Amino acid sequence: MEDAGQMTEDTPPSRWRYLIAIWFAIVGYFAGGMIGALVAKTVGSIQQCKPPEGFPACNFEPYFQAGSGIGLILLPGLIVWRMWQSQTARGTSQRG
Repeated sequence: MEDAGQMTEDTPPSRWRYLIAIWFAIVGYFAGGMIGALVAKTVGSIQQCKPPEGFPACNFEPYFQAGSGIGLILLPGLIVWRMWQSQTARGTSQRG
């Protein structure tokens, strides 16, 4: 039985990049959303808006959604791109 944490000769290197990117898409979604909420809080404080009780800022939803979308695409994309660069720098073939 193949161990999930070990890359074997049969596993193409490109598959590992995308499997790692799936996990970082989830992380990027929430991290981008939190950055969006921080932007909303900053904009709200500049506008001197008092947020409703239990919410981080006034009108934070569009900022959260925009940040989440950007994080969902950007973080895994950067990771796949960086792993691809490091693999080609080592001279490893892209074909399994």
